[in-house]
Amino acid sequence: MASTSSPTSIRLSPAEKKRIASLARKRGLSPAAYIKKAALEDRDRSDISRLARLEKATAAVLEAVEDELDARIGDARWEKYLAGKSRLLSREGFLR
Repeated sequence: MASTSSPTSIRLSPAEKKRIASLARKRGLSPAAYIKKAALEDRDRSDISRLARLEKATAAVLEAVEDELDARIGDARWEKYLAGKSRLLSREGFLR
């Protein structure tokens, strides 16, 4: 038994049509295939992958913030040392 398909039309602005065609071309799909794939994709899997990407991005931002704080603390302590208000510790003095 052959499967049949029925045409469906949607109204798109020229800008929307151009954007869909561009995104479809980037993925190697026709605009119709791109729209079907977007409409029928498994949303749960998509949401999980989006959350995983967000988690990685959040971790990268937190690491960058920690690095910036470390740099600022180091700069402040170096300025204090240069102003003569602090001294450097030797390895032995630091480990005691």
